[in-house]
Amino acid sequence: MSRSSFRQRRVDHRDNGVAATEGDSDVLEARLRQGAAETSLRELTGRDKKRRPPGPVRFATTTPNTITHSIMLARGWCEVAVTDPSWDFFYADVGWIHDNLPYKSAAHMEEYQRVNHFPNHGELTRKDLMAKNLNRARRQAAKNEGAEKASRFDILPLTYVMPQEAMMMRRAFRERGGLWIMKPIGRAQGKGIFIVHKASQIAKWVVEREKNGAENVCIDNYVAQQYISNPYCVGGRKFDLRLYVLVMSFRPTRAYLYRDGFARFTATRYTCDKESFDDEMVHLTNHSVQKRDPNYDASKCDLRWSARSMRQYIAAKHGTAIADALVYNIANVVVHSLQSVAPVMINDRHCFEMYGYDVMLDENLRPWLIEVNASPSMSVDSAGDRALKTALFQDVLNIVDMETGTPSRRGRPEEAPPRHVGGFDLILDGDDVVEENMLLLGALQDDRSIAPPKRTHPPRVHP
Repeated sequence: MSRSSFRQRRVDHRDNGVAATEGDSDVLEARLRQGAAETSLRELTGRDKKRRPPGPVRFATTTPNTITHSIMLARGWCEVAVTDPSWDFFYADVGWIHDNLPYKSAAHMEEYQRVNHFPNHGELTRKDLMAKNLNRARRQAAKNEGAEKASRFDILPLTYVMPQEAMMMRRAFRERGGLWIMKPIGRAQGKGIFIVHKASQIAKWVVEREKNGAENVCIDNYVAQQYISNPYCVGGRKFDLRLYVLVMSFRPTRAYLYRDGFARFTATRYTCDKESFDDEMVHLTNHSVQKRDPNYDASKCDLRWSARSMRQYIAAKHGTAIADALVYNIANVVVHSLQSVAPVMINDRHCFEMYGYDVMLDENLRPWLIEVNASPSMSVDSAGDRALKTALFQDVLNIVDMETGTPSRRGRPEEAPPRHVGGFDLILDGDDVVEENMLLLGALQDDRSIAPPKRTHPPRVHP
């Protein structure tokens, strides 16, 4: 869709429901990064109806011939070209969204039109901005509520943005030692990642980056993150968890956690020997990396467990109470990450977003947030993968609810959102954590019979 297809008008900054706190430079800076502090999406030119016109849902997508595309067609929806402004639902990759939907210039949309990304989702999905927002939330909580309350935002391994915070990172390295992992901010699928264990490696990286910058070579900014060198392993192999979170609104914040997901294993047994530091088959759990192992054979083992299988393993080894407490604590990681970015997110009623959360457990079963993906892969390479993602996307569409003609009112303050939709459970509703759902997540995810929760305090993991 070209920018010329949109009519522009001046929009008062109060329209998007954003209220900046005086003196909160981090919040203002975050908005200015997007160039959209005083704008939001509005109604598309020439069409002012609030209800979707009768007939099949008209959708456009930049991901044809995929499982999401097939599901929308199977629901009887009608596909239109991405250049056709009459669509009701647009499912796009983040690159297309930013290049073609003018979030920054008060684009006009119908009340019923929906887009699958928030304008500045990068506040959550970019590694550097996520770390900055969590640090800001922790500082504010410490100031207003005390250190104990602030600790709830300690969900990310110690992180520095490089090269801007290189001196701070070097000082932390001298004080803490250990292993650190370097990750490029703008890449995915494990590309560009490496481990450092000596101060000289950091200095060398900084010098090489400065040299490349002087030669006008395209270079990435990185984050340096303290490496989780004591991961919880199964059969000696490291893994992380891929979870799915659907956010319908950031003001109020309304979020659902999907009951299923999967654990992604490495192909090689974990070790911290120096000789292994360059071996991505030992240290990187990204499935796109592990599939490159010459011995990988998806028909025999695709290096994945369902999240349910992982919970059952932990329950068998540590007890059901420990497994349920772990699920609760993982859900809290999601909740606190969303709470940290809510003040800086540009909320628009036309937007929703499904995020892919990557979480890792240490040997004490403490969950750590590794990263959040704005466009989690919906490609499939096994029957189990197809079943999971088919059910997942169907449930996303059921919550967005395009067919009724007045979709997604569940993100509005006057509408009470449903607690459970398919495999999704509501965990955050405005300022309120849905504690009842949080305490029942373990039972819900394992299809166990449930009774009203009796706990009055968050459970703790004591493996």
